[in-house]
Amino acid sequence: MNIGKRQQGTAMMETVVSLFVLAIGLMGTLAMQANSVNSNQRANFATEANILASDMVDRILAYTSVDMKETGFHYAGVDTSNAPTSAVDCSGGCAKNLDAAGDQRKYDEWEWAQQVNQRLPGGVGTVRVVDTYYVVRLTWEQGDEFAGSNCANPAPAAGSACFEYKFRL
Repeated sequence: MNIGKRQQGTAMMETVVSLFVLAIGLMGTLAMQANSVNSNQRANFATEANILASDMVDRILAYTSVDMKETGFHYAGVDTSNAPTSAVDCSGGCAKNLDAAGDQRKYDEWEWAQQVNQRLPGGVGTVRVVDTYYVVRLTWEQGDEFAGSNCANPAPAAGSACFEYKFRL
């Protein structure tokens, strides 16, 4: 038997196997790329939540520093899902008029709600008081499990991520 006849078609089989190995490698690379994009988006939302929470903390501290004799928790109960639908007119300066209506708080709540809605998908920001601490909390929609969530009570809904700041004046 001739050796040339026995090896006929071997190059074709080697080509098919090498294309199969190449396809598996490319699918693995594609999966890694998709994971990378997802991780970057998750990190971006966590960074946005951190910035937004810091913004509300700054607003609370600025409002409180106007009149340090006041010890009430004026920003307790802020909820962007129930925020005012239009801005409070602060052209004359809200901080000069700290009346019972709380114009500065309403303005801050409205402005913060606009930012949360623009920067986080399905975002909701709340401010509450637990013991003597302010707790600024942001939740947003996220398709996968968010391992970096630091919210415990109450835990965020399934498919949602959460970020909290806790501080005392």
